Amino acid sequence: MSILRCFLVLFLSLALGGNSLAATDVDSLAKDFEATKKKLEDAELKQRQTLSALYQLNKKIKKIVTDKGSLSQQRAFLEVNIRTLTLKVEDLDQKSKSQKALLAERLRAIYKLGGPSLARFLFSSSSSTSLERNLKILGIVASRDLEMIKNYRRDLQDLQSKRKTLATRLESLKSVEAKIVAQERQLRREQDLKGKILDGIRKNKMFAMNKINGLREKSLQNNIDDAGLFDLLFKPSFADQKGGLPPPLQGVITQKFGLMKGEDHPYTLSHKGIYIAAAKGSPIKSVFEGRISYVGDLPGFGKTLIVDHGDHYYSVYSHAQDVKVNVGDEVTQSQVIAQVGDAPPDKSSGLYFEIRHFSEPYDPQQWMKGL
Repeated sequence: MSILRCFLVLFLSLALGGNSLAATDVDSLAKDFEATKKKLEDAELKQRQTLSALYQLNKKIKKIVTDKGSLSQQRAFLEVNIRTLTLKVEDLDQKSKSQKALLAERLRAIYKLGGPSLARFLFSSSSSTSLERNLKILGIVASRDLEMIKNYRRDLQDLQSKRKTLATRLESLKSVEAKIVAQERQLRREQDLKGKILDGIRKNKMFAMNKINGLREKSLQNNIDDAGLFDLLFKPSFADQKGGLPPPLQGVITQKFGLMKGEDHPYTLSHKGIYIAAAKGSPIKSVFEGRISYVGDLPGFGKTLIVDHGDHYYSVYSHAQDVKVNVGDEVTQSQVIAQVGDAPPDKSSGLYFEIRHFSEPYDPQQWMKGL
């Protein structure tokens, strides 16, 4: 029997004045409470593990989407180049055919001039100089036509080679892109599966909390004079307060949680908390009961306090002054623990505030009411 259960059974037995039947019920109640509390703790651990796995999957999906976008741009560029080269090949091919047709026409004309007619053309010259000139003219015309055709064919082969190279690269890119798409589909299936597991864990947590509340109601039905112990054991946890916590400070949020693009630079920054602007000296309050686990100066954050709320939940308060608590002190909800201190660089005075579970930051606005 665990220490918690022994203590619970002993307390209730004394409260019931030794009623054996009621004591048996109390023992059963204590067992139920202990088992349900263990289920709740296990669900919390599984939820954290699943959230961590989902975070890693999201990072992989983000990288794959980025890679896929880059490949799509490369593919589009190659397709444009291939279309351009194809048009050039077609143009050169057409010019080559035209030149061949022209040369054939000339050869036919020369052929028609063959025999006596060609001889008359060549030897009708009045001098050897004139004959040499006529022969040279025929040679130049034929040579130019032949060279032009050679150039067309050389350029055509060069363009066809380039087009083939680009087509090979395009096929390679399509293959890589297909693999990336397959990986993305697989990761998204894993993401969906993890999401369903997470939903199941949250439902188990809800069932466990409902059962704990039911056990508390059952304890009250046993006519126990002093139910203070159950108030202590069954009191709501920090996680139960999501959406209903009071703000740590009255002010205006000037920096939100998450990825934000700066106004004076092109970079996107990750904010793990929020900044609430308020006048220097304004009271800073603990958002929930807990124990002070840290008080000290942090580079860039000034005087900082951390409150441990149990179940690995923490709230962080920075840029404070006139701290009113010490490490190890127990604090209640809305208890003043410090005041707003000097303003950080490039900001007005206020409070930097975080909520964390283990080391993971959560958006405080989702936990606060009135923010």
